[in-house]
Amino acid sequence: MVEYQLVISGDEAALAAAMGKAYSEAPWFENRTEERAQKRVRAILGNYQGMGLKAVEDGAIIGGLLGFVDPYADEDFFYISELFVVPERKKQGIGKQLMQALEPHLREKGIAVVQLMSIEPNEAFYAKCGLEKDSVSVLYKRV
Repeated sequence: MVEYQLVISGDEAALAAAMGKAYSEAPWFENRTEERAQKRVRAILGNYQGMGLKAVEDGAIIGGLLGFVDPYADEDFFYISELFVVPERKKQGIGKQLMQALEPHLREKGIAVVQLMSIEPNEAFYAKCGLEKDSVSVLYKRV
């Protein structure tokens, strides 16, 4: 049985390992070192009111959702930096359950808006979770 729990201090290495596995396959094919993955986890959780949820099965982290509060003009948003599930457990509802498990924590903080960036292949998943595409574009420049 999968349990959805708040991330606590000491979860960083297991979260990083699960995240590395999740992004090692299509469509990303990333080769994150353990050190880089742990830096990513710590960086997200170190943001303003950073928090995370973990999907745990038989004592192992099989998925995670990591983000932080983004104070905006007249309300706070919760920005999801990472949502991942290990490859062997994808398409089994774990990502959707992580999104749903987040909502009570946000309501408790008075946060009514969730934001994230996504690659196009994942937009259908996020639509099933109730997210809508807005008019903002992501721009970047390699320097």
